[in-house]
Amino acid sequence: MVTDKMIKKLIQTNGQHKVTITLPTEKIGEERQQNPIRFKNLLASAAEQLKQRGMKDDEVTAYLKPAKELLGQPLFWSNMEYGMVVYLSSDYFEVFKLPYDLREMVYTNTEFRITPLLPMVSTNGSFCVLAISQENVRLLRCTRTTVANITPDDIPVTISGWLDETPQPHIQYHTGSEGDGAMFFGHGASEEDRKEILEQYFRDVEKGISRTMKQINDPLLLAGLKTNIALYKKINNYKRVLDKTIERNPDDLTDAQLRDHGWDVIRDFFLSDLYESVDLYRDSPDDLISNDPSEIITSTIMGKSAAIFIKKDLVRWGKYDDANHKVMYRNKPEDDDVDLMNWLSIKGIETGSNVYILPQNEMPDQSDVAALFRF
Repeated sequence: MVTDKMIKKLIQTNGQHKVTITLPTEKIGEERQQNPIRFKNLLASAAEQLKQRGMKDDEVTAYLKPAKELLGQPLFWSNMEYGMVVYLSSDYFEVFKLPYDLREMVYTNTEFRITPLLPMVSTNGSFCVLAISQENVRLLRCTRTTVANITPDDIPVTISGWLDETPQPHIQYHTGSEGDGAMFFGHGASEEDRKEILEQYFRDVEKGISRTMKQINDPLLLAGLKTNIALYKKINNYKRVLDKTIERNPDDLTDAQLRDHGWDVIRDFFLSDLYESVDLYRDSPDDLISNDPSEIITSTIMGKSAAIFIKKDLVRWGKYDDANHKVMYRNKPEDDDVDLMNWLSIKGIETGSNVYILPQNEMPDQSDVAALFRF
């Protein structure tokens, strides 16, 4: 899980040769085999950049060793998301697998490139939806635009299948009746016994769901009929289950529809600051907003920016002239040039701004970069 604290740690990490490698990755199919090959090529590019910064061959080899060791770990590559970021410095190494695609890039500078991670704490971070059902349990990992079924293989997804496979002594009835579990649940059972069997079924479901959720640590949104949700909440052991739920029969909804309903909840509860900032931008006078990158960078250095909006995957090369308070741009990086959008994000965070990475269609004024000023 990516947090504000983690972003600040990356900003504050020491080192003169910080390497950031971003790679879109294939999650399924034979194309997954290309992931380590493409990463190997990016490591070669990182080696060249480090040499250009004055490091010797043996120093580069030692520097990149933690990242190169990933190439010999098949298990690491067997469990991928849609994007991967690697951060590497003299005393720091961290890998993030992300649920959205990324621009392929090697960035070597005096600061890490944090912009690939910012969507995880702003808009495109992942969340999970659990369809609580007697007929089709599903655990879905979602972003605003993607959905993947990550239902554990070892949990029962239908109560009928569970009853067929569950030993009878494991099923406890209040009435003391005996017989086939599936028939008992479906015919002649008291309401009390039905509830008891359903609770036991959900307990077996919950074990696998909570084990999976504790590994990825996403917010979990429950979807189901009111009685099923209440029963699941009673036995739940995962701490990040949201109070807000989707109260309708999930069997009537596709995975994409569940994602869309889930996004409405996530947007309202977790992204209220973002959309309030967007609305405030639209309602503010011209002297309190800007979509001019140079003005935004200069204003941010002065501590004026309250919120900064940057288009996803946007890179602008150049540097800031402190003496003359001027931004210089280049088509290609030279010497000590930086990714100005990354540099702006860091300066924004350091001066107390909220920094948001947005898709083009949600950017204020449909611009590449925009800002809301405090004064």
